[in-house]
Amino acid sequence: MTAFTNIGLYSPKQAERLIGVEADKIRRWLMPARSTKGPLWEPEPQALGAEDTLSFKDLLELRAVAKFRSHNVSLSVIREALHALSELLQRDYPLINPQLCTDGQKVFLKALEENGETAVIDLVKRQNAFEDVIVPSLRAGIEFNAEGDPVRWHPDPEDPSIVIDPRFAFGKPIVLPSHMPTSTLAQAAEVEGSAEDAARAYDVTQEEVERAVKFEERILSGALLH
Repeated sequence: MTAFTNIGLYSPKQAERLIGVEADKIRRWLMPARSTKGPLWEPEPQALGAEDTLSFKDLLELRAVAKFRSHNVSLSVIREALHALSELLQRDYPLINPQLCTDGQKVFLKALEENGETAVIDLVKRQNAFEDVIVPSLRAGIEFNAEGDPVRWHPDPEDPSIVIDPRFAFGKPIVLPSHMPTSTLAQAAEVEGSAEDAARAYDVTQEEVERAVKFEERILSGALLH
């Protein structure tokens, strides 16, 4: 299990709960057996021998794909933009980028030119464009390290104490400051009969249990995150 430490591990069904993209769609986008044109990219755990499994970076990149799809950008355009952006930035998982935007048909990269002006570049044609663009909130709630890699995500805009961090609980949602999985505390509250008793059983605050329960209820209802 050492190889999987700190990258997060999610089944497509678990990813569906967190980013609102159906598990079957995730498999069509990323699993070779389900894709006629090949996967958009190879999920990180697959290279380590784990089939049908996603990492934290895969999760956030899928979230970005879904946001572009919500603006009616076609999957073929996203595929071409992924390839172009990977070459341009020389990095994997390039969609988690604050300078990406769309007009609903193409994907653009905003870049600062030498004269200080902002250029809008068509990633497929590699030429400047002068179109009105929509900026998806690709970085909302995400924390990055100095190298620009995502290290933590606050998935609930109403509660910053709920975080997804691949260093803890294999990337499952946890509540701060205890770092206990929200699902564990929510289940404990149900088994013990109250948030107070669950807090006592796990040596955490009652507020943490209540936050965990609220988060799990909101995920179940599909009322947040995406």
